[in-house]
Amino acid sequence: MSTNEERREAAKRKLEERLERERQEKRRRKIIIASVSTVVVVAIVATATTLIVKKVLDDREAARWTSCAFEDQPSRFDQLPKEVPAEVPADQRAQAQAYLDEMKAGESKQRTSPKPAEKELKEGTADLTLNTNQGAVPITLERTGAPCNTAAMISLAENKFYDNSPCHRLTASDTLKVLQCGDPTGTGAGGPGWSSPDELPTDLKPAGQPDPMSGTAPVIYPRGTVAIANSNNPQTGQSNTGSSQFFLVLQDSQLAPNYSVVGTVDPAGLTVLDKIAANGLMPGPNGNAQDGRPKEPVDITTATVGGATQD
Repeated sequence: MSTNEERREAAKRKLEERLERERQEKRRRKIIIASVSTVVVVAIVATATTLIVKKVLDDREAARWTSCAFEDQPSRFDQLPKEVPAEVPADQRAQAQAYLDEMKAGESKQRTSPKPAEKELKEGTADLTLNTNQGAVPITLERTGAPCNTAAMISLAENKFYDNSPCHRLTASDTLKVLQCGDPTGTGAGGPGWSSPDELPTDLKPAGQPDPMSGTAPVIYPRGTVAIANSNNPQTGQSNTGSSQFFLVLQDSQLAPNYSVVGTVDPAGLTVLDKIAANGLMPGPNGNAQDGRPKEPVDITTATVGGATQD
């Protein structure tokens, strides 16, 4: 038979074993709770980090785009009179008739092009090549200064709007030397059926004192600049009238800072422009010897876009 001492020892061992099992169980529960807590915390942190990173990336992506308002623009040919108005003075009627005949001849060559997207990148560059009968004019388009107008030019080129169209105007004054293109009608009145918003330059060097009428000082558009032509009129409040027409600056020229700059002619293109300028011009109906059509016709056969990059 077991003695009292043996029974006490056996009871003590059982108690100690039970306590040890409880301690082990508590330890396992702590480990499990700690592990689960860690997993939960890691999951929460991961989720929060993912959301934060996504927000940062979304904000960064949104900052790369801008909204552009391309507005429908009625055809200027619809406003042409059928004949020279009677109130035109007799000594100006021949000139007016020549202008009207030129406009009517161009009317049949009107084209339209789809509007560009409302959201456009405001960073990066694209290569545009104007293949002309006088040689190729490569251009580097830069979105940063005028993203909507740059996008418009890319869209027009991609939709073949510029293909088989003339460069209809050449100027050769002391302060303005440009070649103007982008109107398939060759009249200066054509466009794609919509207008682009003003994105006016702010970094061009001033060239003189402000005009007393407009209060705006002229600036220098450097040689090689590509800018969008428009028919804005500060006196009447007419604005946002750019579209397909653009001008290539042959030599540093002075203009009001009213024209959106979309790019720069590459050196090889400047050589072609110099040849065009050297060929001279034919005065238009107004008889201005410094403003007319290129004496040797300049026709864009194709306009191609390639090498687009995003910053």
